[in-house]
Amino acid sequence: MDRDSVLAAALPGYEIGSELGRGAFGVVVGGRHRQLGREVAIKQLSPSLMSDAAVRARFLSEAQVLASIDHPHVVPVYDYVEQEDSCILVMERLAGGTVWHRFVNRGFDQRSACAIALGVCSGLHAAHQHGVLHRDMKPENVLFGADHSLKVTDFGIARVLGQNDVLARRDGELLGTPAYMAPEQASGTDLGPATDVYAVGVMLYELLTGHLPFREDGGSMAIVLRHINEDPTPLLQVAPMVPGGLAEVVMNALARSPGDRFETAEMFGIAIGRETSTAWGSNWLEETDVVLRDSGPILVSARSATEPPSQPDHDRVVRPTIEVHTKAGAAAELSLDDLMPLRRRSVELPPFPARLTWLAVGLSLVAIVLGLLGFFTNPPHSNLAPGQLTLNGHDPAKVGSVPLDLNRDIVIGVRSLPDGGKPALAQLTLAFGGVAVVHSTDVPLVHRSNGWSALVDASIGRYIVGGKLSASVRIVGPGGAVTDNFAARVDRSPFGTFGGIVGIILLLVVAAYGESLLRTLRGGYRRNIRASVAGLTVVGAFMGITAGFWGWMLGFSSPTLLGLLGPAIIGAGSGLVAASAARQMGRRARINRQSNRLVLVARKSSLHPHEAPALDGG
Repeated sequence: MDRDSVLAAALPGYEIGSELGRGAFGVVVGGRHRQLGREVAIKQLSPSLMSDAAVRARFLSEAQVLASIDHPHVVPVYDYVEQEDSCILVMERLAGGTVWHRFVNRGFDQRSACAIALGVCSGLHAAHQHGVLHRDMKPENVLFGADHSLKVTDFGIARVLGQNDVLARRDGELLGTPAYMAPEQASGTDLGPATDVYAVGVMLYELLTGHLPFREDGGSMAIVLRHINEDPTPLLQVAPMVPGGLAEVVMNALARSPGDRFETAEMFGIAIGRETSTAWGSNWLEETDVVLRDSGPILVSARSATEPPSQPDHDRVVRPTIEVHTKAGAAAELSLDDLMPLRRRSVELPPFPARLTWLAVGLSLVAIVLGLLGFFTNPPHSNLAPGQLTLNGHDPAKVGSVPLDLNRDIVIGVRSLPDGGKPALAQLTLAFGGVAVVHSTDVPLVHRSNGWSALVDASIGRYIVGGKLSASVRIVGPGGAVTDNFAARVDRSPFGTFGGIVGIILLLVVAAYGESLLRTLRGGYRRNIRASVAGLTVVGAFMGITAGFWGWMLGFSSPTLLGLLGPAIIGAGSGLVAASAARQMGRRARINRQSNRLVLVARKSSLHPHEAPALDGG
């Protein structure tokens, strides 16, 4: 028996007309009540979907609830009939076409777009009060009557088939419209009125801008993942002419967390009404061709302005720039075996590496403290008797640190050698971190009345180092050479020297490069793991060396090779531990990303009587 014959047998009181539309759930045809003369839309649900007894029972329950909703912005259900393997709904027929059809062909200005959103919010709030969520709100499901009033249709079909699940075909395409799907709906978590609020927010965003809040390339799964993991493009970035307050309200409805959105559709509608009346005045609805029938709080808010409008009257017409979102899941005559519920993969995350993290922090602090304070460093002490050697009149054996002015010649005075010989030559060395920065050649000692003396030009070091240094003087005599090591202090700030600049650069480079490597490992990306671990080990070593540089610049210590090597080794250990901790954090992040990817899992239920392998929808 063909379709018209089935419908005629099931609905003898109606004349069956031509087909009005076709979708994934069935077909819609026109009809006319023979006695009342009332035009109707007859929706016949696909027999292949209605063959399951549990689905039929849920559909009957849902139809009873929908029939109880009496609201001017909800399409009323007139009749419900079960015939063999099909279920038939008889509804009001609206001759004005869908919002999407008018949007594509004529476009809407901002006022008309907001009036549509107000009517949709009003109808949805009424449905929510009856415990019904729409779950597939989009411009195609909002229709205009001949009198320009609008009504929401196609409530509850997805819930009838999948209960609390979002359904998809086994080829990975979602059954529904991903472009308007809220994150919690796409990830298979609890739904509420805020789920429909999100869809209305997407719809209003599109009517105002001609664009959707997210890119649509990559297929339905890619679109859904963007809704879950990304923030929408700010509305004012796409359409700066939209009133700022209205844009803020729309973006609030698009928050990823349901708790950050409007709790009810009515609250969303009231917020839209307040912002539009503020921007365009209390009579802005009269400037549209959309008729609102509900006189409740939403309409009151849209006429609440007490001041002149703040926006100019001119409003350009917007049309959509893309149409791909209307085609998702639109194949007709689906069967139950074609469908699978959308589920989030349940994954247990490994523990946070708290111990490794604290160990890395502890080792880093030890390396920094040792470098700053100059541990592993024995300050040199003069090994000559007091009075045997002076520099610029200062005796290294008597003062802790000999002050030097590298802008002037340094006077080395020698009274006598330990063996009593006659000194002939003097040599001065100033060292930083074990590296000689000033090294004079052998300078002849001239006999004076109080001993011998020599003038050493050390001006080359004035732009290289400042602050505390290690110094040594080598005296050559007939019996051999005598070397005296001691601490020196150059009267110049290290921050203005080459060594100081190197210390600052090291600090910046080490910090930036270390953070870059840690970010790579924490992100859980598998590329360059070994290089990142090795790099962090080197960074840790340089951190210890940098601490030694800064200890010198701040006047805490005079760095020596051993004094830099110790903190460098401990710092390398801290870098290795930090890399291990970051790798574990990266593993957590990678597993968490995988758990947020959508997986289609066939399960035993009244909808799916058999098991099927999981399909990775990501």
